[in-house]
Amino acid sequence: MNKFIELLQSRPLIAPLLALVLLVVGLVIGLAIGWMTVEFKPSADDVVMVADSFALNPNVDLARARLRNLSKTEQETILNRLIEDRTKRGLTREVERLTTLGQALGLNISGVGPLPTTTRPSGVSSSAPTQPAPTGGLDLLPIILGILVIVLLAAAAGLGFFTQILPRLRQPRAPRQAPSSIQRRAGAVAMPGADLRYGAAPAPTTSAGELGRFVPTYTLGNDNYDTSFSLETAKGEFLGECGMGVSETIGEGKPDKVTAFDVWLFDKADVRTVTQILMSDYAFKDPTIRTKLATKGEAILAEKGKTLHLETRSLAIDAHVVELVYATNPSLPPNSHFQKLVVEIVPTHKGDTETG
Repeated sequence: MNKFIELLQSRPLIAPLLALVLLVVGLVIGLAIGWMTVEFKPSADDVVMVADSFALNPNVDLARARLRNLSKTEQETILNRLIEDRTKRGLTREVERLTTLGQALGLNISGVGPLPTTTRPSGVSSSAPTQPAPTGGLDLLPIILGILVIVLLAAAAGLGFFTQILPRLRQPRAPRQAPSSIQRRAGAVAMPGADLRYGAAPAPTTSAGELGRFVPTYTLGNDNYDTSFSLETAKGEFLGECGMGVSETIGEGKPDKVTAFDVWLFDKADVRTVTQILMSDYAFKDPTIRTKLATKGEAILAEKGKTLHLETRSLAIDAHVVELVYATNPSLPPNSHFQKLVVEIVPTHKGDTETG
């Protein structure tokens, strides 16, 4: 049972699909049982039809089978009422047919004593074929088939919804993945691998730690750049997050001209985020920008080969600047915004001890 519950938790689509299958099977079984057990009692009109049929084919067994869902008392009551009505209306031929049927069935009909149950009308062979009596159930067959078709269509629609539409609705804009999955958010690369939209990722310059290695890659035109990575143990325990995003832009119009980035680390055990600001040469030397970003974190000049170190209670990251290319724009100062920036982040787990 525990394994079955774990399977449902790991594959959430199994539960609704199983429910649909059980619904269809239950409906089919219920309809089949109902079809076999429901009885239809003949009406007075049905009795008249049996009498007319008996006049043409005086088969007692067939007549008795057609009226089998009526008790003997009910058969006598209906026939006597019909005979009384037809007598008042002067329908002599129908009275004769109804009386003949009642006598053949051994019923007490309007004062006429019943015939022995073994007596057959003259000229009737005892070997006359017996045919099953129609019960009227076949009239519901199209309805039952229609219900089954609707249920099957609903099951197919439900299957399509749970397998195609629902996963897309549930898919977040930027899905969080464990480092070991080698997956990435938009604009960021988890080594090994490359994001082909922004060119091939450079070869790793450091060894991956137990929490993996991440290579966020920014290129000019990737507006609103913001990438983050989930830090998890091999068993899937969430420890925190790290990432890099746009901190400041300069100039006007599109694309955004990024002059500084946030490099940050969040520690679940420490319940805080530490940040360093990776600045262009122009931003690092501009006192206005330095003052504006001072509240966010320590200002660091972006240089190829430089390593940023961020540390919390139980986590640490080393962010190594692998590639740095400045963009050129005649209307802006030189070295003021980035054409491309590649940073290699290697996180480590220190445990829950306080750092000195």
